[in-house]
Amino acid sequence: MKLCLPALFLLAVLYVNFVHSLECHVCCGPESCRAPVECSPTDKHCLITRAINSINPNHILVMKSCAPTCPNSTISTDGHAISVACCQSNRCNGKVETDASAGLAISRGVLWVGVSASLLWVLLQASW
Repeated sequence: MKLCLPALFLLAVLYVNFVHSLECHVCCGPESCRAPVECSPTDKHCLITRAINSINPNHILVMKSCAPTCPNSTISTDGHAISVACCQSNRCNGKVETDASAGLAISRGVLWVGVSASLLWVLLQASW
């Protein structure tokens, strides 16, 4: 019986960790960032995607979301910069990070970055 209690406790702790999904902030712009949401079980990362216009660097569009992979990247074209940073703990994308790694993994995350960057590009063009 003494051996069963620690084993049951360990199983309960592991079960709780698997049942609860990652929580991330999911929004596009400061107005829609209210409360964090529970990501899908396949999502392992919280992302912060930022788009900056070099002509008006004070105008930064920020998008926060959940993602299955970590596509840390920085893309610069035509006076605009788009950076994606990720983290793996609950609500870790609440603050906008100032540094994004330059690496880009070849994975489903690359597709996600492309879609996110396209969405941000359209939103930036509409707002300028």
